[in-house]
Amino acid sequence: MTKTLFGRTSLIVTSTMLAFLVATIAIAGYFIILPVGKRNAEDLASLIHLSAKTYVELPPETRQDFINELSKSHQLFWGTGKEQLAEHIHLKPHFSFMENHLSKNLGSAVDIAPEVGNVNRHWVDINIAGESVRLGFDQQRIGVALPSVALYLLSILAIMATLSSLILVKKLTRPIQRLSEAAGIIGRGNVPKILPEDGPKELAQTAKAFNKMSTDVQNLLENRTVLLGGISHDLRTPLTRMRMALEMLPEGVDLELRNELKHSIANMELIIAEYMQLTKGLENSELELINLHALLTRIIAELNPSKHQVVKLMGDLDSTINSHLSALHRVLSNLIENALRYGNDQPVSVSWQTLGDSLTIVISDQGSGIAPEDQVKIFRPFYRLESSRNRNSGGTGLGLAIVDQIATQKGWQLSLHSEMGSGTQITLSL
Repeated sequence: MTKTLFGRTSLIVTSTMLAFLVATIAIAGYFIILPVGKRNAEDLASLIHLSAKTYVELPPETRQDFINELSKSHQLFWGTGKEQLAEHIHLKPHFSFMENHLSKNLGSAVDIAPEVGNVNRHWVDINIAGESVRLGFDQQRIGVALPSVALYLLSILAIMATLSSLILVKKLTRPIQRLSEAAGIIGRGNVPKILPEDGPKELAQTAKAFNKMSTDVQNLLENRTVLLGGISHDLRTPLTRMRMALEMLPEGVDLELRNELKHSIANMELIIAEYMQLTKGLENSELELINLHALLTRIIAELNPSKHQVVKLMGDLDSTINSHLSALHRVLSNLIENALRYGNDQPVSVSWQTLGDSLTIVISDQGSGIAPEDQVKIFRPFYRLESSRNRNSGGTGLGLAIVDQIATQKGWQLSLHSEMGSGTQITLSL
């Protein structure tokens, strides 16, 4: 999540707000909450001290009435001295404040300890005028503990800060996310929906500019397709006439020349067909359940490699995947044909592996390999490793460009690994 703009912005905003809240709580606690809590604890300690002192000075016959009044009006309880006290461990500062205040007033150390079996009630022993008095109070008598106040306040503010920052960041990054998604759709050769041109001025202007660019790109692609379609039609007409003229030539015409002209015309028609395929791509078809082994077997039969060229299929015969049949057929056919052409007549292997809904196909040849500087270029239209551009030694230079275009359109991943003298391996991940 932190790799996305939303995640990073949320992390920065939330961390900043939380750091500010912690600093605010710490300052408020030190200068406001802590002094107030200390004052309350010292007041209770003073009341306990005064009550013990008054009890000692009262006549025995009035002490019980005094004890009853303290319990009723001040929630202080008189102990019998038989109460079992727990170990003296105080994690809350109120008790430390009370102990310090009582110790200072009495001139001796004073401990406050909880009662065993009733941790809510605490007891303190006070020695006055040679007489020991035990007084108790319930924990709620000292009010809400300071750490609890800070924790509750920090938790509430942290939740509010986190939610508000997430809502704010989501509102700001959502248009950018839509822009990114639309750009990805254009990159795959599809047409995105028109982006809403609302929100802050800068984002609205960006969406408006992107919508115009998207429309211009689509118009450009459509115009290119129409133009090339017209050119293709215009070229095919004279080519058809040339083919007919060749068929009508007298028998005395040189047979080798006749065959050469036929071959040249066929090559020109193939180039035109492949270029039109490159510019148009493949229409989006419905997903089909495809048996990969059956598809590869059919492709190899169509390619009809020579007898000394072997294509090894390695994978589960029952492997299937939901995909676009025409697109996958074209991609695999081009890749295998390319491996056969540049594989130095050595065996070509096609292996595949499925994992859940994903499929990985690897096409490997044992050719001369591709130089590192050429590996990033071979997917460009008309780029060929064989510089003479002789179709007997290479294709039109459009096969891998078509593969790359279809893979991009379908969201598939292509990767290439090749070393000079060790062959080439192309991996297609669906």
